[in-house]
Amino acid sequence: MNSVWALLASIALIRTTLYNYLPEKLRLYISARFEEWTRRFNTDETMVFKDYQSSKMNQLFQAANLYLGESLPTISIPRVTVEKTENVRNLTFSMEKNTEMIDVYENIPMKWKYFSDYSQGMSKHGIRWYELSFHKEYKSLVTNCYLPYILERANKIKERNRVVQLHTAAHDFWTPKPVIIQHPMTFETLAMDGNLKKELVEDLDRFMNSKEYYQQIGKVWKRGYLLYGPPGTGKSSLIAAMANHLNFDIYNSNLSAVSSDFVLQNLLLSTANRSILVIEDIDCSIKLQNRESGIEQPIKYQQQNKVTLSGLLNFFDGILSCCGEGKILVATTNYKDRIDRALLRAGRMDMHIYLTYCTFSAFKQLALRCLEISDHSLFHHIEKLLPKVKVSPAEVAGELMKTRDPKASTEGLIKHLEEKLIADGNSEVSPKHHSSLSQTSNCQVHKSSISLPLACNGASMDNVKSPGPKPDVSVKSKLTADGEGDNNFEKTDLVRDRSSRHNILQVIEDMEKELLSYKEAIIALQKKSCGTLNKLAGIKATI
Repeated sequence: MNSVWALLASIALIRTTLYNYLPEKLRLYISARFEEWTRRFNTDETMVFKDYQSSKMNQLFQAANLYLGESLPTISIPRVTVEKTENVRNLTFSMEKNTEMIDVYENIPMKWKYFSDYSQGMSKHGIRWYELSFHKEYKSLVTNCYLPYILERANKIKERNRVVQLHTAAHDFWTPKPVIIQHPMTFETLAMDGNLKKELVEDLDRFMNSKEYYQQIGKVWKRGYLLYGPPGTGKSSLIAAMANHLNFDIYNSNLSAVSSDFVLQNLLLSTANRSILVIEDIDCSIKLQNRESGIEQPIKYQQQNKVTLSGLLNFFDGILSCCGEGKILVATTNYKDRIDRALLRAGRMDMHIYLTYCTFSAFKQLALRCLEISDHSLFHHIEKLLPKVKVSPAEVAGELMKTRDPKASTEGLIKHLEEKLIADGNSEVSPKHHSSLSQTSNCQVHKSSISLPLACNGASMDNVKSPGPKPDVSVKSKLTADGEGDNNFEKTDLVRDRSSRHNILQVIEDMEKELLSYKEAIIALQKKSCGTLNKLAGIKATI
């Protein structure tokens, strides 16, 4: 024991003598050689991952933080930091200062240590870093396999934990504080044609799993969808279901508020990867007309247009659209035929999805979701009525939600559909059933022959008379014989009034279409006349 103490004392004396009498350069040289000599007997190698590198966040540090945090709840470690913020779905775990853990990759132990301290200098700030230690023979494996694996896993964890946010454009920029979307709509709860829904989900999943394939064939990893159909058929709900399915943020832009093509390009560049860019009512935003229609825009619309068709085409698949990956572009419209064909081709709008009024398939999904029933004795009445009535899925859901009783709810929906059918001027209603309309379902509503003159000499639309057929006396007689009396006759008059109003609107729409056709004919005649005049001018010049 005394010999050991004597040896330690001798080493301390030699160290002090060398430090006091040897020059500094010689001391550093001896120290470096000594460390090099001792390193030969050390089998471990260490990598350091600082939180900031050259004033920029180190992606490897962030990835290690997410990757190790996922494993912390499953291992035994004395102290763990737990956090939950509004921008993440789940709890996040991280290591405490000066703690370590062992991660196993391909049966090889990887020792991680976490440190934090304050920087020295005038402006002190916190610094953090990880140290990864492993056997030096596995250095190539760690560099080429383990670290890329950590980066890939960290990206998946980040995508899985983040919440869906809505970004809107204001003053030519995306709002700095996006709104968290808590829309409950998913593809499981979306009332949509079953085959179309399956096709869309498969297309989205195939796109998400085709990043390497897109790179292989030299295409930008992006996808475009056009949602078109009547108003209220669920286009916005479908976008929410897509965002929840992919866990993508939504960037919603109104082209009428974009000041120029340059600003539109900047908005595209500032959207994050793996996000959905939505342009709602694309045919109304900047008055984009189909150039093949032959009808030019009014001058006032041409002057108001800030975003051009050329700029929009470049926005969809120009060179700037190559900046970023995994982006999905969704455009919505109520009238597909108003959009220029150049916007509809593959590469810009890869998939066109028509959302129509409520079908029987969509109704059964709504019934299962709202009433928890998959079949009912009254379903066959609804199946016959739905093809004849223009009713949106949202409207059907509203009727089903009025009561939780399946029979009462289904009868209420049938009554609503029959009233809507009669109001639309359709005399075909469903067979007799248990609803309150069963006694009046046999009434024949006559379609009036409306002659709508043009208003002139101060005449107003209030003076327009309908010379339709005289009331059918047999209808009143039948109702009286059934014991309904004057009340049901008043109902018949009300139905006839509704039908007349509908017919007037129909005539107006027909007149508008006829005037548009006249305009197209005039334009065609004008073009033909110009061609004939040019030919005559040529003949005249030769003479």
